[in-house]
Amino acid sequence: MMAELQDLVERLEKSVERLELASLKIPGALSPVSDAVNGDNGDQDLAPYVEAFDVVLRGAVADFVKHSKILGEDVEEHAEMFSAAFEAQRDFLVMACKRQQPLENEMNALLKPISDRIQEIQNFREKNRGSKLFNHLSAVSESISALGWVAVAPKPGPYVKEMNDAATFYTNRVLKEYKDIDKRHGEWVKSFLSIWIELQAYIKEYHTTGLLWNKAENEK
Repeated sequence: MMAELQDLVERLEKSVERLELASLKIPGALSPVSDAVNGDNGDQDLAPYVEAFDVVLRGAVADFVKHSKILGEDVEEHAEMFSAAFEAQRDFLVMACKRQQPLENEMNALLKPISDRIQEIQNFREKNRGSKLFNHLSAVSESISALGWVAVAPKPGPYVKEMNDAATFYTNRVLKEYKDIDKRHGEWVKSFLSIWIELQAYIKEYHTTGLLWNKAENEK
């Protein structure tokens, strides 16, 4: 267990380094990789925090999807939903960096795409209670609400940690069940938990007390 914790600490340190590098990029300047992800130059006015979120998407989230495909079956399908939820979060961040903070009664409508993805993930787990990989599905389902951090203030980071802690109840079960049997499941757990660690580092870097909206829009 200590070795696994050390590995997660190292992943966190690496994620912080990547986020720091992303924060040094000139706002509005897109790298070739960003162009490839976005498909065109329409994202030139994005805040640096969107590009930093792309680092998480292309890194930790993509790595998790890769390990989920290795396990296959329900886990693979669930991971595709998980990835789609993070894409919905990216869309929300793109919107946030271009507009002022909405009124409270507007927020639910703006959050609906993310909420729908979260509900889809949780419903999939409930419909597959007989799955032999139910602990895997539960780890994802119990923590996916972490994406609601965009509506949490003033401590979105600790909120994500709470969701991560909920996931570890099930990931510990996975580690115990497959220890010395199939190391691929241990790698899956590492890749999954690293997402929440990287997201916490991302929030600490860019949204410490809450999602950063475009305040300049208020001054127009």
